[in-house]
Amino acid sequence: MGFDTDFLRDEVRCGFYIPTAIKQAWAAALEVLSEIDRICEKHDITYFADWGTLLGAVRHGGFVPWDDDLDIGMKRSDYEKFRSVADAELPDNYVFHDYERKNDHWEFIVRVVNNEKMCFDERYLREHNNFPWLVGTDIFVKDYLYPSDDMEKERDKEVMKLYTVAQMVIGGKADNRVISAQLYEINKKYGTSLSAAENSTELAVKLYRLAEQQMSRVKDNESRKIGQIFPWVVKNGTSIGEDKELYEKIIRIPFENTTIPVPVSYGKILTKRYGDFNQIRKVWTGHGYPFFEGQKKEMEELSGEKLPDFCFRREMLSRPAVDLSASLKNTVRECVNALRELLVNAEDAVCGRVYDDASKALIEAQQLTIDLGTLLENVKGENAPHTKKVVKALEELCEFIWQDHLNLSENGSDKRISSRDVLGEAENIIEANIINRREILFLPVGHTEWEGFSAIYYEALNESDTDVYVVPLPVLRKDYFGNIIMSEEEINVAAELEKYPKDVSLTDWRTYDLSIHCPDVVYIQNPYDETNPCLTVPAEFYAENIRKYTGEMIFIPFKKTDEFGCDDINDIYNMKHYVKAPGIVYADRVLVQSENIREQYIRCLTGFAGEDTKKCWEDKIKVGTAESSNMPIQREEKKKMLYCIGINELMEHREKLIDAVNDRIRLFLENKERINSTVYLYPNDIDEWREIDEDLSDKLLSIIKKAKLEMIAVMIKDAEMETRKYDAYYGSPSPMVSAFVSMHKPIMISNYDVMGM
Repeated sequence: MGFDTDFLRDEVRCGFYIPTAIKQAWAAALEVLSEIDRICEKHDITYFADWGTLLGAVRHGGFVPWDDDLDIGMKRSDYEKFRSVADAELPDNYVFHDYERKNDHWEFIVRVVNNEKMCFDERYLREHNNFPWLVGTDIFVKDYLYPSDDMEKERDKEVMKLYTVAQMVIGGKADNRVISAQLYEINKKYGTSLSAAENSTELAVKLYRLAEQQMSRVKDNESRKIGQIFPWVVKNGTSIGEDKELYEKIIRIPFENTTIPVPVSYGKILTKRYGDFNQIRKVWTGHGYPFFEGQKKEMEELSGEKLPDFCFRREMLSRPAVDLSASLKNTVRECVNALRELLVNAEDAVCGRVYDDASKALIEAQQLTIDLGTLLENVKGENAPHTKKVVKALEELCEFIWQDHLNLSENGSDKRISSRDVLGEAENIIEANIINRREILFLPVGHTEWEGFSAIYYEALNESDTDVYVVPLPVLRKDYFGNIIMSEEEINVAAELEKYPKDVSLTDWRTYDLSIHCPDVVYIQNPYDETNPCLTVPAEFYAENIRKYTGEMIFIPFKKTDEFGCDDINDIYNMKHYVKAPGIVYADRVLVQSENIREQYIRCLTGFAGEDTKKCWEDKIKVGTAESSNMPIQREEKKKMLYCIGINELMEHREKLIDAVNDRIRLFLENKERINSTVYLYPNDIDEWREIDEDLSDKLLSIIKKAKLEMIAVMIKDAEMETRKYDAYYGSPSPMVSAFVSMHKPIMISNYDVMGM
């Protein structure tokens, strides 16, 4: 399963910063899911996204941003079929964790894991985005529940007793007589022949297997509800169960760079579990985040060595002197001085009537003038207005030098060299248009990340004494050892220049030499220095190298996050990847969005570099950046409404759906002078809709067509960009909701219990 560079980039979703390290984990989890999917497709096994993965699929079109694993569900019959073929069908390096196959896996949740152990083999790393850690997908098994609460409680007690006895056996702390007494009752009840004299592991496995048999003893035709018996139904009774009809039809919806099966009645399932599931709550109650940090610590303990990481050194705070030796301004000054000297030499030679020497000096001066003009055009751009002024002055100087040379050749004139006067005029023009002009350089790492610079860029363009350069940096794939693993052709297109705003003048990174330009100010946003686990930029644009050639390097995060505090442990963890980083440490200034975020940066960096560095970070990190997305956007007078109809409505509100849609569209049409309405069917694939209910789907499409409303299809990855076109969202749950939330735009989820809005 391939993942492009864009998938692995740092990203901000719903105000939450997701670094490449987490994207690597996502990619690894999706690879496991693809193998499960392949097996299920081959053997006609039904599975579906469950728990946080179901929530993420519906609300975000992928992972919940602050989650890092995958959960899927299977009915018991599908799970048994999957378990029976898993060993033969899974790739050789994969392992299936359940109580029978994995030591100390005493759980009823099973897990498919991508390897037996952490793997640092070079080939493996290259094939898996440099991610050596174990990652698995959890499978939650659902069984049918008794229609009677009393019968269900009785069954749950049995399951709990079998589990408890198994734990006694595993723990080895219970007296054999106690275990024997318990086994006697179990044997009598279930007709088994379990013995305390058996190997403890084998006995525990038998008890677990017997517990699963009790979980699965209710058949489909005997039940109205379904649920995960251990631990949820055991703890909460049938109230935690769900109507089995909710799982009758499964569809596929977008999930990151693929699709995932979900119950078509996902709205009802998520509402029962989470209430208003469209409301964004950054809640984390699962395993430690991220899951692979524990494996890193284990590897370091086993090896006795620290894994590669960005480490602070005190000398990083020492600002090196700017190297201007090869700078354009320095070179121009040297050229002007050399020109002056050549013209003086020519005049002295004329006075001494050494005409050959004078002619030679003039020819050298003319060539130097031509070379200087060419250099300026190459470095500053031949179409730049200030370059044109200087080149014009140099051309005039060149003409005068040539005329002086002709005069000498024809007349042997002993007059003063006239081009010296023109040199003085050219010097003034060079001083005004080259030497005294400032240069500001922006180094974006992507067309979407450009927004973090946009507002400051347009301000810089208004500074009359300043040249502004935008040099988009290509984001490059590298192997675990830091070697670039992209072809020249791939590198050539990686900067994606064509995707930047058309009014932004761009310079190719390969033609921009920092040592020549030596810009006065450089704005960076680069989280891809040598410390990123699988992405980088050209090494000459690493923060450590940039500051050798500029008076001031300013770091601006490419996008705002939500405000967070010390209790937001996932936000705090991810700062490790984008704050404890070269771009921040080496920058002269860091501009952040708020005083609170400034305090978080200072706290993070002080913990990283030492309490004695706190004053340094306080001086460096300031509040003072803006994103263009927050700037006023010129809009037409009409408001634009995005009206979403989700496929879940076919199952959840089938009787009311057509009347409700007719009613909504009627209201939109009645208000068409004030509102432009666009219909968004989620998911976009009409065939999926027809597979669920062809008649109802066709009626729905007919209504939309008759109303002549625009219909759009949106790629989930473009949700935020698409959101900008609209003023408000109305309708069914979809990943577009979280995009509207991120942009603080009005959202209203439709209520099919009432007509109208």
